[in-house]
Amino acid sequence: LEFRRVLFRSWYFVTALLLALSSCKTIETVEPASAVLPYPPLNAETSTVTIPIEVELSNYLKEVEKAVPKSYSGKSEQCEGVSTSYAFKRDEIKFSGSGSKISYAVDGQLKLKINYCPKCHTLIDENGTCVVPRVYVSCGDNEPMRKFSLKYGTSVKVGSDYTFNSSTSLQKFDLIDPCELTIANIDVTKDVEKEITKQLKALENEIDKQFKSIDIKSTAKDTWKLLQEATQIPSYGYLSLSPSSLAMSDIQFSGKKASFNFNIGVAPTFTTEPPKIKEKPLPSLSASKENNGLSFGMDIVLSYDSLTNFVRSYFKGEVFAVKRKKIIIDDITVSGSKDNRIILKTKFSGTKKGTVYLLASPVLNDSLKRIELRNVDFDVESKSVLLKSAKWFFNSKINQLVEEKAVYDYSPMVEDMKKEINSSLNQEITPGVKMSGTMSNIVLNNIYYTTNHLILRAHLDGNLKLILD
Repeated sequence: LEFRRVLFRSWYFVTALLLALSSCKTIETVEPASAVLPYPPLNAETSTVTIPIEVELSNYLKEVEKAVPKSYSGKSEQCEGVSTSYAFKRDEIKFSGSGSKISYAVDGQLKLKINYCPKCHTLIDENGTCVVPRVYVSCGDNEPMRKFSLKYGTSVKVGSDYTFNSSTSLQKFDLIDPCELTIANIDVTKDVEKEITKQLKALENEIDKQFKSIDIKSTAKDTWKLLQEATQIPSYGYLSLSPSSLAMSDIQFSGKKASFNFNIGVAPTFTTEPPKIKEKPLPSLSASKENNGLSFGMDIVLSYDSLTNFVRSYFKGEVFAVKRKKIIIDDITVSGSKDNRIILKTKFSGTKKGTVYLLASPVLNDSLKRIELRNVDFDVESKSVLLKSAKWFFNSKINQLVEEKAVYDYSPMVEDMKKEINSSLNQEITPGVKMSGTMSNIVLNNIYYTTNHLILRAHLDGNLKLILD
């Protein structure tokens, strides 16, 4: 009997020891294989970038001044009727631009010689001979020259080949102290003015010729080349504008300056690595486009290491009590993704110790500017092991706590990104060419996964100008 008592006690002790050892057994589950689905590429959105251009015309206008002769002479002879000869000289041309035209005011002096024959015959001379002595009169000859004032106006367009196409016309010709020339009761003043005006109109071609020599194509080429280069945004990546078209607004004149806008169609893209750019030739100049601001998509890359630091800060050392049992979270890391969810590798100790895996769906809450972890649950393998060895683990509500606490406020990141982009959009690209831009709005739209990163797809709105000194 005593032997049986000792045997029973030994069996009880061994059984209790085995149960104790069984309860301390480490729980280890197989890590879920990381799996990602391909995500759509960024769609290039067409935007219009405005480049204000201001051209100082003084040098070109000086060339006009040099090219236009200082003095002229001409004559219109006929046997019968009024014949004229004239000479005039001009003062310096005064240029003044306003609105869509540039004007030229010129003062000068002239002298006229007029002769009149009422009737000719060709019996002796085939060119004709006046039947009576000719009558001669003059104005401004052997006396102070008579003053005149004239004004030209030029409207300018730029063709698709980047050349200036101008149209100059004589707008006004006034004799300040006109000659009253009457011969045989015939007022010939208007005839004289008509002849002089004909000569003055010949200057229009000279003015148009000088405008055609203005070179904006070189500026356009240099600007086009610069816009194809990627701009680095520190800590984030590279912004490529990818220009596709170039248009030009109407020219506006003010004084001796001409101003207009180059409107460039761009399809911005953002990459984390320096892009390989195939340079495009300068396109033909197209009709003006309205500036619709800068709009593009951008992928923000968050490494799983950075997500680990965020999650770890909330849960490392957290204790869960389930009746007489407890769980201590020793560490929690983001180790990959599966089924559009991140994998939370969770190491724990306490009543049990080991490693299990949770899956969680990061969800954007843009109204609150935060990323929330939802749909948190044990992966299939971890759930199977826990059901067999620690069913009480499910009552720890660890998944609910993750959903409650794992909330990432991304507004500081967005503000930092906006600051970096704005700094990059306001700098000198090359001597004489500056960018001036502002990102006014950044919105996160979607979340995608890679093996090692979480991709936050953002949409950015703003404006951009290029200023040429």
